[in-house]
Amino acid sequence: MYDPDEQQQLDEIKAWLKRHGKWLLAAIVIASVASASYFGYRHYEHARNEKASALFDALSKMQDEKDLRKIRLAASTIMESFPKTAYAARAAMIVAQSDFDAGETNDAKLQLQWALDHSQEPELRDVARLRLARVLFDEKKYADAIAELGVQHDDAFDGLYSDLKGDIFLEEGKLDQARSAYLLALNKTEKSGAYHDLIQVKLDSTGGGK
Repeated sequence: MYDPDEQQQLDEIKAWLKRHGKWLLAAIVIASVASASYFGYRHYEHARNEKASALFDALSKMQDEKDLRKIRLAASTIMESFPKTAYAARAAMIVAQSDFDAGETNDAKLQLQWALDHSQEPELRDVARLRLARVLFDEKKYADAIAELGVQHDDAFDGLYSDLKGDIFLEEGKLDQARSAYLLALNKTEKSGAYHDLIQVKLDSTGGGK
């Protein structure tokens, strides 16, 4: 049955498509390309993460071998080829520990600084900074170590950071500052546990008592 209103609507749609059809087609094409690019990028990133994960697993197993050359090579592959993945900063942390164990403190500091500069994870950066401060402490670079520990960090690390500050101040003979640092560390640490007891011993050694 012929419906003049329906026919008029069809004619209007046809006229609109005639005027704007090319633009509509272009918009569809652009949207399709954008969608394909997005999913293509997701697939690319997933593949890169899988490769980085496999390399990191291999690197983790190398730690027991104590072969510094192999560890450095594996870590540098991850760091250079997959710097934006979460595995890169972790690889830097592993090679830093191996460097430190081998007495290569300068290389250890470089790797820890790389982790600080490239990691997107605040917690991992806090760990890297703490380890860097420990290396500086071992090198008797007390002012540099204290400066690292003074950088803003998550509250969960207050105990560890303050404990190390206490060690540094104690080594420098600054008993009052060491006592304050140990007291803060003690208050920020779980009361049950060997670590809490160790901090208490350190605090007692400064004359701080309980």
